[in-house]
Amino acid sequence: MGDELRRRADHLIRRALAAHGPLTRAELTERLTTLGIAPDGQAPFHLIRHAALTGTLCHGPQRAGGATYVLLDDWLPSPGRFRWEGDSALTELARRYLAAHAPATLEDFTAWSGLPVTWARRAWKMLAESGAITKYGALTMLAGRVKELPRSSDTPDVRMLPAYDNYLIGYRTRETSVPAPHQARVWPGGGLIRPTVIADGLAVATWARGPGSRSLQVDAFESVPPRIEQGVDREKESVVGFLRPTT
Repeated sequence: MGDELRRRADHLIRRALAAHGPLTRAELTERLTTLGIAPDGQAPFHLIRHAALTGTLCHGPQRAGGATYVLLDDWLPSPGRFRWEGDSALTELARRYLAAHAPATLEDFTAWSGLPVTWARRAWKMLAESGAITKYGALTMLAGRVKELPRSSDTPDVRMLPAYDNYLIGYRTRETSVPAPHQARVWPGGGLIRPTVIADGLAVATWARGPGSRSLQVDAFESVPPRIEQGVDREKESVVGFLRPTT
């Protein structure tokens, strides 16, 4: 697959979405066949993915329970005055990472962002010099967030995370989210990351949708206390309620 074909595919996809979007993957694939691309191979998937990675399209509204694609410029709001460049962009990325993932380390940010370690260190240094971050033991947090940390409770915080949730890829090591003996059940290989059940920040099970709109199957790594089972039951109800409109 050469650069010329990718250029022509990007142009075709942009025109199709501008005129007829939102479109499903099958509908985009049908249009790509006009370029001589076989619909039953991997080429349509890679060309649609290329258009996403280069900022042409993104996921749009659901249609009959399935995903559609729209032009990125049509779907996302204009950045307006919020335009970061150079060191300001680097610092803002680090600040947003900590807002979502702290307490965390510089190494966690480096692994998550994929940035050179020298860039990550510079971002950390600029945040420190501005007073935007503070230490929490060996970890780092945004200043003022330490007082927001939840206190210990007899009721565990149970969450059912979707596949590929950012919590599972947001740190340098996996032990912070999944116990080492069970990591292969969450990351079985082939780039897959299964949906997980988290109790107080640590995975205790994987889960999947079963047959029927109310069927959720939970596969616990080992026996869990009744308090966590109760939390899982509450989460099941919440997930079913969220999924019901699209099933």
